[in-house]
Amino acid sequence: MTAEPAADTLAERGKSGGIQVPSAARLFFLLKEYSRNWAQADLARLSLWAPVAIAIGAGIYFSLKSEPFWLTGTGILALSIVTSVWWQSRLRIIAVAFMFAALGFVAADFRSSQVAAPQLWRDLGIVETTGRLLSIEENVAQRRYVIELQSIKGLTPEELPARARITWRGEGFDAAPGDLISIRAGLSPPPPPVAPGAFDYARQLYFQRIGAVGFAVTPPEILQAADKTWRQKLDAAIEVMRFRLFKRITQSAPSEGGAILAAIVTGKRDAITERAENALRDAGLAHLLAISGLHMGLATGLIFFTVRFGLAAIEPIALRYPIKKWAAAAALASGFFYLILSGGGWSARRAFIMAGIMFAAILVDRRALSLRNVAVAAVIILLTTPEALFHPGFQMSFAAVTALIAAYEWAGTRADPHRSFTWSAKLKRYAVGLGVTDTIAALATAPYALYHFNRVAIYSLPANVAAMPLMGFWIIPAAIVALLLAPFGLDAWAWQAGAVGMNVVLAIASGVSSWPGAVSVTAQWPLAAMVALTLGGLWLCVSRAPWRLAGLVAIPLAALIVSRTKHPDIFVSATGLNAGVVIRAPEGEGRVAVYNSRREKFAAEIWEESIGLDPMSTTTIPMRDIYACDDNGCVGEVGKAGKAVAAFVNDRARLAEDCARADLVVAFFPVYAADWRDCRALLIDRRSAWRRGAHSVRVDRDGWLIVKSSADYRGDRPWTGGG
Repeated sequence: MTAEPAADTLAERGKSGGIQVPSAARLFFLLKEYSRNWAQADLARLSLWAPVAIAIGAGIYFSLKSEPFWLTGTGILALSIVTSVWWQSRLRIIAVAFMFAALGFVAADFRSSQVAAPQLWRDLGIVETTGRLLSIEENVAQRRYVIELQSIKGLTPEELPARARITWRGEGFDAAPGDLISIRAGLSPPPPPVAPGAFDYARQLYFQRIGAVGFAVTPPEILQAADKTWRQKLDAAIEVMRFRLFKRITQSAPSEGGAILAAIVTGKRDAITERAENALRDAGLAHLLAISGLHMGLATGLIFFTVRFGLAAIEPIALRYPIKKWAAAAALASGFFYLILSGGGWSARRAFIMAGIMFAAILVDRRALSLRNVAVAAVIILLTTPEALFHPGFQMSFAAVTALIAAYEWAGTRADPHRSFTWSAKLKRYAVGLGVTDTIAALATAPYALYHFNRVAIYSLPANVAAMPLMGFWIIPAAIVALLLAPFGLDAWAWQAGAVGMNVVLAIASGVSSWPGAVSVTAQWPLAAMVALTLGGLWLCVSRAPWRLAGLVAIPLAALIVSRTKHPDIFVSATGLNAGVVIRAPEGEGRVAVYNSRREKFAAEIWEESIGLDPMSTTTIPMRDIYACDDNGCVGEVGKAGKAVAAFVNDRARLAEDCARADLVVAFFPVYAADWRDCRALLIDRRSAWRRGAHSVRVDRDGWLIVKSSADYRGDRPWTGGG
């Protein structure tokens, strides 16, 4: 049997007349040869898709509408492991992919059962509550703290949630983390989504084991019986250290810059003013508030280079010992300390794992920065905390670092070996690199900002180019010096210096965010568009072959999905006590008219964001400004062409009349079964909200009413009251 001739050989022989190869056949052979070579190039990077498969498996678990049988994921995992070992053909890759997906499914299922704890499913009113104080978040107006519950009056031990998050707005708060306290507080269930498909806070709190939220009416009373286990003592000591450091920074530098500096050091963000947070967000500098790769990289990098430079200056040590590895070990230790100090959020964990892998690679003489490190970090986080998959910080953090490393790998193969290393050339490369880095990071994270927050900063490039040198050469070094001086009580001046730099950053953010058109706002994206962009972006970053450009197809595909998405015309709150109607103007702008403008303002803001309005520049209007209203309710046309009539009623005596003249009736009270049967209109009452959560209604072009509820998205899971 002879070897198959290469495609280029066939082409040459065809041209010389040795053989006659039709052009279509020649094209087929060329494509086959190129595809084989491209596949071989990408086969070596196949392991980089492991976290993607794990994420898909975890996503499938969370998307289910009911809790799966516990053997389902385990059985698929076992079968895929056996299949991947048994098969020795190309199909083995498929079996391995199924294995990692099943691993993600099992990890999510296990994590859900691991954190399982009772949740409140009704308001308790003001009740006596005791528990151990775990953490405190503090600002000028209030303190918000989490306690590990030991008792709630009126609840049995089987009904008792594991933790509660409580807000206190008064004085006399003398308790510290670790103390056993007693308070009187009004407790409620974790809040459900305020609109169908909106962010599910109850799911987030479920994985934090928080089963009750509320407000305190008395300050905490410290109880005498406060015996602690070693783990409780350690957790309390860490939290006390964080809280005291937070207070020390904000007292040494009592300014907006000091509050931001305290946030990037301790992870406690409650002291940041709304004005400062909005300015940073609209200037594309919101990533400064999260403990991410930027902060971890700057902090550990400064420690690494400082230690290495200092040891290199001592000639006997530099010549005899591996000072680079010593510096890497020092940086690794400082990164772990920073992780503990910052509270260990998802972005901080990802950043530490990345930094840890990088410095560990230096310790064993391996390449420090690569996409494999990113994949390892993603696998660790997804297997230990799979709920992070839905967190914006996780998504944006990994999107940015994956795109940046992929771009650096591509550029590294094309770097000019004869480039100049003069100071002017280095400065020019630094400026260009900073601009390119920010552009890549902004493009990588913009889809996630639009999906989660319905807005993206347009002028993030100039803001980051101006702010990043301040972070790297002023603010972070000042914070490191302050931390080193803190044990000696000499740190106040360093915190003040860092806060001055942060105030300069805030001034930059305020200036950039005030530019015309600084923010682009869009309506809520469908999940399918986000998935398409994610997979397309991953293909573009992970593949090395020219067919990586096929990932760009995700952009028009996502645009098509977004453009064909229809948005609601009516919203009904999760309490069943308020509703909003979307009023669309002919020029494309719109407003939301709410039945009660004094109730559930946060929900109204989310309704505005979901249809593409900016709550910062628009305000809701009372429904009586556009509809015929009286003290008992409102009636008016809804939909783009006004093809349906909706009635909003709060008087039971008016229900029959509204049912006769409207296509949709929203009743702000529970409707009796007999009245349900007699109502010819589509009816949503308060009991509907109790059972299925928030509702949305869309009027299609033919006047049909399409209703969705939060239950349609959430299903019956442990964090929804089921499972």
